[in-house]
Amino acid sequence: MGRTESLDPGLRDLLSRLRERVRRYIVWDSLLAIAALVLVVFWVALAVDYLPVRIGGSEMPRSARAVVLFVVAVLVVVILAKWLWGRLNRELPDDSLALLIERHHPSLGGRLVTAVQLTQENRTYDSHSPVLLQHVHQEAAAAVDQVEFGRVFRWEPIRRKLMLVIPLLLAALVMAIASPHTFARAVGRLSLFSDSPWPRKAELEMIGVESPIITADDTEEVGTELLTFEDKTLRLARGSSTTLRIRAATEELGHTVPEICTVSYVDDSGNRGQSNLRRVGRIQDGYQSFVLDGPPLASLAESVTMTIRGLDDRLLDYRIEAVDPPAIADMELAIRYPDYLRIFNAEDASPDAADQILKYQAGFRIREGSSLTLRGTSSKPLGAVDVATTSEGASDGSTERAEPVVKIANDRMSFEWSVSDLREPTSVRLVPKDETGISAQASYRYFIGVVRDQVPETSMTMKGIGSSITPIAMLPIQATATDDYGVESLSLTMAVRASEENADGASDGEAAANGEPQQHTVSPELDRDGNAAWTFDLRDLSDDGTVNGLAPGASVQIFTTAKDRFDLGEPHSIRGEVVRLQVVTPETLLATLERRELEFRSRLEQAIDETQRLRQSLAAVQNDALDVLQTPDEGESAEESASTGDGESADDDGEEDVRARQRVQLRIRQSELQATKSTEELAGIVVGLEDLLLEMVQNRVDSVDRRERLENGVRNPLSAVVTEPLPRLQRQITSMERVLMAEDSAESSGDKMTEAATAAIATTDEVLLSLNAVLEKMLDLESFNEILDLVRGLISDQEELIEETEETRNQQVQDLFK
Repeated sequence: MGRTESLDPGLRDLLSRLRERVRRYIVWDSLLAIAALVLVVFWVALAVDYLPVRIGGSEMPRSARAVVLFVVAVLVVVILAKWLWGRLNRELPDDSLALLIERHHPSLGGRLVTAVQLTQENRTYDSHSPVLLQHVHQEAAAAVDQVEFGRVFRWEPIRRKLMLVIPLLLAALVMAIASPHTFARAVGRLSLFSDSPWPRKAELEMIGVESPIITADDTEEVGTELLTFEDKTLRLARGSSTTLRIRAATEELGHTVPEICTVSYVDDSGNRGQSNLRRVGRIQDGYQSFVLDGPPLASLAESVTMTIRGLDDRLLDYRIEAVDPPAIADMELAIRYPDYLRIFNAEDASPDAADQILKYQAGFRIREGSSLTLRGTSSKPLGAVDVATTSEGASDGSTERAEPVVKIANDRMSFEWSVSDLREPTSVRLVPKDETGISAQASYRYFIGVVRDQVPETSMTMKGIGSSITPIAMLPIQATATDDYGVESLSLTMAVRASEENADGASDGEAAANGEPQQHTVSPELDRDGNAAWTFDLRDLSDDGTVNGLAPGASVQIFTTAKDRFDLGEPHSIRGEVVRLQVVTPETLLATLERRELEFRSRLEQAIDETQRLRQSLAAVQNDALDVLQTPDEGESAEESASTGDGESADDDGEEDVRARQRVQLRIRQSELQATKSTEELAGIVVGLEDLLLEMVQNRVDSVDRRERLENGVRNPLSAVVTEPLPRLQRQITSMERVLMAEDSAESSGDKMTEAATAAIATTDEVLLSLNAVLEKMLDLESFNEILDLVRGLISDQEELIEETEETRNQQVQDLFK
């Protein structure tokens, strides 16, 4: 078959542009390589030619510079021949470029390569569909705009060369601008156009070593001291970082100031190196100062011998000996607890004895108010120890010098420092110094955390008491008080504020007349867990005159107060949450309780409605489950049809059976959830009824007959339903799911499902009968309560009529005397 397809112009243009970019990439890569080579050789050759002069040596001879120039020329030719010309002459076929694009654009999915390869004229023996090729061709052409050439090329080689060329080129430009004569001399010498030597002449003088003064106080400005060489020798602490100072004579004294002064050094291990000194300050008294604050004086590790060179002058064989500074090898903490934690150890005969001695560890914390002694051991004899502390509790974050001073032992190998009554987290910094005055190069830091004494926590509950109470109620209280180190006392306070009417009628000497609440406080005994129980009997308290004004309209507030043993400042006393109760008449409280009964009845009616829907759901599940369990017989016929060639129909029937089982299983689980919900709802009603009954008892309202009717007619039957039928119903629904998922025969599964579903429905009917009986009882109680409300209304009307009659008679009597 002949090929008539041709590559899309857009794809051909894409490959052409990529080919041009590849060649530009090659050109730039080669030119940058040549630039990097020239600049690197320029700076290296300049350093080899110039630096020996700065340290008193001679320039590179002309023969050496000629060799460097020849090597650079050869390398440039090699780069041009191999990297530039060689790579530019290589062929870049379309399929290779397409493959390169697809490698970095996986979204093309091979379309570009396929389109390029199958449209080449020299390809034979390729069998493909022209329509498919055209489709692939169109998709590849449509994706041309998605191609990003930036993703195709590896820019890391270019970036590396630029990172080398740009700094070196900028440095060359800076040098040419800052010192054109020096730059011209360097170019002339390296290009063999000039042999003029570098200038030299200088005079150097050693000043000494400037060392920082290490103190424990971080807030102080770090000062320095100048240490001078004695017989060209100086002792410094190992690990110290100091500054070497020299000075060079200037033109005023007939000398040239070196541009760069260099120190060459060798340590005792034979390691060699050199560093440049930097010029500081202005010329003073005819001298220019130079300093060295880097190696070998930065973090001095070993003793070193140094030689400083500046132009043609040298300072030879100056030695710095590295001496180990004193170090705190071990730190021990001795702790004595405060008195409020020593209540059970009052017979301690030694008031200064430590309660705990241990090794210091990071994150260590002590109890608030404890006394602390730090006992440190040094690695060498001590001359002094500088101490400073910082407390996190300080408002300005200032550092305090430790007092008293550190006590150093007679053998000079250990020390002690103490602090008493530690209240805030404290950072202690120590700087040991040996007998020669060499100190540690950094302070030793020890952070001492403080565990603050917490305020006690208290809680209170009253079972069977709502927000309203009668004047003769009993208030049973369960209180709990906890503290990190034990509670010293717990008190219960009842504050009674009389109503305005009662306050107006009170005597002048009573607190109610002043508008202040009367308080009655008791201190119940606490058990080991901090629990206490107490009952305020308002009837008894009113009878014995402990509290007055307990009449409808008054308010009662009850709260707890707990106190621990903390004695270092303000006592830690906490007042618990205040429970506010309103004093009402028994009739008002009964009306409130009756409204709650109506709420319980509404919830019960809702539970009955949900249970009825549950029964309907169980019946529907029974029918659906039986239909599903009969599908294996149909499956056998499906297998027979499959043996005759209708296998695909059998697979569909099997999948339909699985889906049907899953639907039935989902409905069974929904029924199970509904049964659980009904159980929880009825259990909540039972708990609410128990609270209501208990509230009637605690408030001493209503007759025993009414409570017994509510308890025996409503609460107990509901509790019986929650205890037995409903859990049995949940188990029966669960057994239906097990029967559904069992791998028994269809006949056996159908019988088991019928039995399980029938039992579940029967249990649901039993629950409905019980709930309806309870509902009827609640309706009877509601009718009884309505009769009581009518009687109460008649009594209230009678009382109002009597009051109005008395007022009318009094008015008539008063009219007779007018």
